[in-house]
Amino acid sequence: MSEWLDDTYNVSRTDADLYVERAGPEDAPVVYYLHGGPGYNSHSFRDLAGDDLEKYQVIYADQRGGGRSYGRGSSDLKVLASDVAAVLNGLEVPRATLLAHGFGALVAVQVALDYPDLVRGSVLVNPWLSMPLLAQDLNRAAVRLASGEDDEDGRQPVGAEGVLGEPGQLVDEAFSLVNPKVLFDALQFPSPAARLRLEHSDAAGLLGPAEEDEPVGVWALDQLPRLAELEQPVVVLVGRQDGTAFPTQAEAALERLPGALVSIVETGHYPWIDDPEAFIPLLHQALAHVAGDGA
Repeated sequence: MSEWLDDTYNVSRTDADLYVERAGPEDAPVVYYLHGGPGYNSHSFRDLAGDDLEKYQVIYADQRGGGRSYGRGSSDLKVLASDVAAVLNGLEVPRATLLAHGFGALVAVQVALDYPDLVRGSVLVNPWLSMPLLAQDLNRAAVRLASGEDDEDGRQPVGAEGVLGEPGQLVDEAFSLVNPKVLFDALQFPSPAARLRLEHSDAAGLLGPAEEDEPVGVWALDQLPRLAELEQPVVVLVGRQDGTAFPTQAEAALERLPGALVSIVETGHYPWIDDPEAFIPLLHQALAHVAGDGA
């Protein structure tokens, strides 16, 4: 019988100390979970979905400056990708499947491009693949919420095209119209209960010692065709009720990753909270497609 791993590590870098957990059968396929953010953590995903991934050896690592990792927070994708490589090399993991959520998808793409030998493939859940597109959606949604003209459920961004402006300016304008938490809650959560469940999990975890994040940078979509050229398997899972990922980010993935498998579920940004009965089997299918039976 394979030994069960449940260990905690500290991976030291020149300017950061990364908090890492590894759980699962020693000889199982390795999955590296990349949480959203920047500045968030991996605790809530393991707390709420980890028990459903026991057939995999899962690595949960908090990004620098977020959760339980020390160091100045960073939105530099190359830096964050190098942290992933350092963790995998430190744990002597030759290859892993990347399971990325939200902002973590941007990091996953960078890891695949910079360290292709370490990556078996990627499963991207409600991915953010373009911050400029996300800035437009946030601005549209904020204008609509502030005017009282939003859809009944308050989650879907305005469908009108042609929002102009520098991404940072669009985000600043959105946050001046609507409180950022209110805006993201309206876009990401189908119900208040889903938000409360995540907040309960977050409260149970250690959320310091995060330092102030650097401003989120702007990344273009020209990385995705390069990812397609690597011919690594990619699966994209998108919640139809997640206004930060559907339809804009999903359409970007479909257009630029023609070989990717894409599935849409009736959930918000956190599908393992909204409808685990539907999402977890779908996630297992996606991981099996990418990870196979190898480690």
